[in-house]
Amino acid sequence: MSKEKKIKKDSKDKSSKSSKKETEETVPYTKLFKYANGTEKLMIFIGVLCSVLQGCIMPLILGEITNVFVSLVVNLTLKKITGIQDHKDIFHDLYKQMIFLLIVGIVSFITTYLYNAFFNVSAYRQATKIRSLAFQSILKQEIAWHEQTSPGELSSRIVSDAIFIEDGMGVKLGTVLQSFSQIIACYAFAFKNGWKLTLEMSAVLPFILAVAGIMSYFLSKYSKKCQDIYAEMGGVAQEAFTQIRTIASFGNEDKEYKRYVDKLEPSRKYGVIKAHSAGISIGIIMALIYSSYYIAFSQGAKFIFRGEMNAGDVLKVFMNVILGTNGITNSGNNMNAIGEATGAASKLFSIIERKPKIDNNKGITPEKPSEGVIEFKDVHFRYPSRQDVEVLKGISFSCQPGKTIALVGASGSGKSTIIQLLERFYVKESGQILIDGKEIEEYNIHWLHKQIGLVSQEPNLFAATIAENISIAYPEATQEQIEEAAKLANAHDFISKLPNGYQTHTGERGLQLSGGQKQRICIARALMTNPKILLLDEATSALDNQSEKVVQKALDAASDGRTTIVIAHRLTTVKNADCIIVMNKGSIAEFGTHEELMTKKKVYYNLVKNQEMNIMNELEDAKENYNPPSSEEEGQTMININSPEEVNLTTKNLTRNSSISTINSQRITNNVDNKNKKKKSTTTNTHMNWSRFFQYNKSVWFSNIIGMIGSIFNGITQTAYALIFANAMNMFTKQNDNLLEVGQKWGLMFIALGILSFVSFYAQVGGFSSAGEFLSLTFRKLMYNSLIRQEVGFFDTSDIGDGSEQSAGGIVDDSKNINTGTLTAKLATEASLVQGLNISIGYILEVFFGVICGVGVALYFSWKLTLCLLLLSPLIFLGMYIQTKSLQKKEEELRRVYESSSSIACDAITSIKTVYALNLEDRFNNLYQCKLTEPRKSMERKMFLSSTGPALSSTVNFITYALGFYLGAIFIDKGLATFDDLVKVLMAVILTASIAGRGSAIAPNYTRAIGAFNHVIAIIDRKPKINSRDTNGIINENPEDFKGSIKFDGLRFRYPSRPNIVVLRMGNDSIDIPAGKMCAIVGGSGCGKSTILGLLPRWYDAYRGTITVDGVENKLYNIKYLREQIGFVSQEPSLFNITIKENIRYGKEDATDEEIYEAAKKANIHEFILSLPEGYNTVVGGIGTSKMSGGQKQRIAIARAIIRNPKILLLDEATSALDAESEIKVQKALEDASVGRTTITIAHRLSTVKNADLIVVMKNGRIIEKGTHEELMNLKKEYYEMVLAGDDGFSN
Repeated sequence: MSKEKKIKKDSKDKSSKSSKKETEETVPYTKLFKYANGTEKLMIFIGVLCSVLQGCIMPLILGEITNVFVSLVVNLTLKKITGIQDHKDIFHDLYKQMIFLLIVGIVSFITTYLYNAFFNVSAYRQATKIRSLAFQSILKQEIAWHEQTSPGELSSRIVSDAIFIEDGMGVKLGTVLQSFSQIIACYAFAFKNGWKLTLEMSAVLPFILAVAGIMSYFLSKYSKKCQDIYAEMGGVAQEAFTQIRTIASFGNEDKEYKRYVDKLEPSRKYGVIKAHSAGISIGIIMALIYSSYYIAFSQGAKFIFRGEMNAGDVLKVFMNVILGTNGITNSGNNMNAIGEATGAASKLFSIIERKPKIDNNKGITPEKPSEGVIEFKDVHFRYPSRQDVEVLKGISFSCQPGKTIALVGASGSGKSTIIQLLERFYVKESGQILIDGKEIEEYNIHWLHKQIGLVSQEPNLFAATIAENISIAYPEATQEQIEEAAKLANAHDFISKLPNGYQTHTGERGLQLSGGQKQRICIARALMTNPKILLLDEATSALDNQSEKVVQKALDAASDGRTTIVIAHRLTTVKNADCIIVMNKGSIAEFGTHEELMTKKKVYYNLVKNQEMNIMNELEDAKENYNPPSSEEEGQTMININSPEEVNLTTKNLTRNSSISTINSQRITNNVDNKNKKKKSTTTNTHMNWSRFFQYNKSVWFSNIIGMIGSIFNGITQTAYALIFANAMNMFTKQNDNLLEVGQKWGLMFIALGILSFVSFYAQVGGFSSAGEFLSLTFRKLMYNSLIRQEVGFFDTSDIGDGSEQSAGGIVDDSKNINTGTLTAKLATEASLVQGLNISIGYILEVFFGVICGVGVALYFSWKLTLCLLLLSPLIFLGMYIQTKSLQKKEEELRRVYESSSSIACDAITSIKTVYALNLEDRFNNLYQCKLTEPRKSMERKMFLSSTGPALSSTVNFITYALGFYLGAIFIDKGLATFDDLVKVLMAVILTASIAGRGSAIAPNYTRAIGAFNHVIAIIDRKPKINSRDTNGIINENPEDFKGSIKFDGLRFRYPSRPNIVVLRMGNDSIDIPAGKMCAIVGGSGCGKSTILGLLPRWYDAYRGTITVDGVENKLYNIKYLREQIGFVSQEPSLFNITIKENIRYGKEDATDEEIYEAAKKANIHEFILSLPEGYNTVVGGIGTSKMSGGQKQRIAIARAIIRNPKILLLDEATSALDAESEIKVQKALEDASVGRTTITIAHRLSTVKNADLIVVMKNGRIIEKGTHEELMNLKKEYYEMVLAGDDGFSN
């Protein structure tokens, strides 16, 4: 008791030990390109060259333009003074300049097109390679590393982090390089024309660079923090989606939502810091730039006044410096992307570059297969995640070729650890493990795995067909070989009777199949490679008695000539082993043959006695009265034993159900659905529900209004800048003190404009970015809240729509391969992309008001000239249209790539131990690579097409210059406009064209955001068919009114993913269970037992028949209330990656520590938990990398159900993973817990259901017998045969 108090005290002070994560170094920007190949480097080189050239074009021609401009002014002024009409020379120069500008425009088109296309294509290829390399590295890492992170986190990172990296390496880099080359070239020419003035104007540059550096630091730092949170959330989401049945059973959708939101909340703070950092930085930079204009005009006037410079040189310096500083403003937003890219790269690159502690490529590869000699010498071992607990304490034993060693003992005694060390999942602490006389570390791991066939305690299948799963480690196998292995594993019959036979898709982690069916496929898979060493970890634990006997005979035959290590809790299966080793708390308690150990009458003897069935008397009587059947009956009996009744798809048990694939009629339906979906997706992208978007923005109205005001002012400021600049040009016509006054006056105007720009840019960037961050957070919450509350059938089909979808939206289509990984990918990417919509709207407002004001001002001063220049505007909009349309298609294709590749990544990482054991790293790498590169040609075509948009915009600027100067000269010559008007119109139109051209830069983010928003809305709007949030329905005010009597009447049921297959067909039959009684449902694997359990808490609803509880149909109850009355323990215990205490408390949210300890004692797990250094604060571990044995997990799951104190208890093979001693204790606890409760239990060990008030025997989805044990034994039919098949046989 004192120990318990200590744990309670420690739990307040201790937080669970988090795994020590390896430090991640910040990645310098240049290192982002380290994985580029020769072609990509050439593309980058051309892109850099073109962007630099594009940046230098304007500074190069600016001098000529200025000279012509000054010449035009001087000559036209002289014309007015002298009256001379001959000005051929002037227009001759203008023609030359116009042709020159047109040529420059063509060059600009080519350079802009090339750098856009090449940067985008190279970034796409590099991001693809980074994803592929990250996945390859993940599959190389040792198991201990995988235990530190969840599969969902890793698969989310690969997608979302690579998006940021691609964004930072793509066309935004080209824009930055163009801007910087423009800055350098402009300042170089400015220095050439007037170094003193340029130097004074450059005084602001160090401050600009310092602010940009600080901004980059903050963006990189907080982007990384946000990405870390999002990745962790991906892990939480993937775990929840995978274990949705557990969440639904306990009605813990709100708890899971809170867990997600609590961990997500800090990202809001980091996002706001990012937004304000960017806003303040860009605002300061703009203020500094306008301050340099003050220096230009005030100091320029002084230089002219003192005669140190002429007006033409000052004008050239002005123009160059202004053009250069404009380059800085254009690079501001793109610098954000570069900062975020370096932040996102740190984790991915650290994964890619991490050297695994167990190197798969080292070691010898013998030419001959292993002889199968295994020897353990004084082996000690601790799990890396639990260094304080010694799991193996000096284990020594040897096994000769062709011999069988059985490991028996309590759950958690170290049996499975021995197998995992043989597979080299972990590195031993000390001692030696020898194979064929050599230390195991000397062998190449892949060679070692080829010598070993493994069937683990929790069978793992992959999202592929049954044939592919069986032959997955031996891809060259013929159909005959596959079927032969299936026959050995007693799986051929049930597979053959599926509509698609061996081509039936198993779904994610094999969830379409029952536990027994999965286990037999895993056994067939292990036998395919003809291994020299066979490791069987509870290989038959999920099988019914009849199947177990057949499969055990097959395994005994398969073991002949092979070295076999068997772990079993059913001691009948190891009775004939050459040596039985009894494990106890990491040590060998005793060893010997079955007879020797029985003679000793110690530990093993007690285990055997504990496990013997209590119905031996009935069996003896039954055998005495047993009449052999006729020859015809005998044949039928043999069929029943050899071919248990999985027989056709209707028998698919499948509480763990996903979709069966490739049914012809379904394929037709799905093809239609897929076509409809394609139409939908196209519509979705082009039609934006703005009213809905603005509704979501109501909560951040203040930030949006601030952003809107900033955007509007920024747009107007561009026109104001054009007017101020045009008016300031009059300075050059002034002289003496008037010159100084005018210079000072317009310089101060630029200071005022700088202050206004600081406020407006901070308002725009800070306001819209803050709103975007908030909306991103909101959408993540809403999406997760919607997904976590969908009916269980949704996760079978993963169809996102209005809830009216047809069957198996995409799982049937092997090409789509949707699973929980796909949903996790959607959650990771869509909300992030939507965030850009607010920012894009800000830029659109800026462009809109800039264009309106610019055109308005230009029309005011010379409407004729303006209209002539506006003839070029369709070219800008044509470019934007081409870019937007091609980007829409590209984004949809990218989205499919992300989803399909994420499903493969999740499939592999979730079952990482199986992947390693079967040497499947290359297979999954190739699959992943194939999914990533499959649309490459199509994607690159769209990128090349979309590059024409910005290229056209760039060209239009130069054509505008050419046309503007030419038409301006004519208008002045004809007296249709003054020089002042010309300058104002040209400045207004050129800046307006430049602003409009920014639409091309906005288009990519805007297009992605629109598509993402529509996908987000589709998820949020999907209405679950069984709504856990529904507040309607019956709730008994008095808890005692809920008694728990249950009746299943005339049920007929199909899974949503298999609408053509009837799984339950009870006809007019029913199962009537009075309140407080126990009903046992028995039958072969896949006969529909677990399906019945899933219908009671409304995971699914039957389409015919009724389920009543206390005389009321279960559909009429409030669903949350109904589920609160039910405790559930599934065949494969699903625990969460949280502490043991929190896992047990999952059954009762307000449970006290005392209640938790009491539940743990009843489940016979309390003492084990106390032995752990962290006690109840020990983190259980994730799917595929759990730190607990199967038996330990199952007992924690039982404690979780017991603490709920439910009125109805559902036990689906609740003790299948327990050792004999634990099973007896836990079975007793469950029987005690069942007193006064209605209990439905499913069991293959018939000894555990002998005392049930009602036993229902099922076959092919039908009830074939029901009654008490005695009644069914007297019938001498199916149940009788099952009991005979399950005779433990120790008495023989």
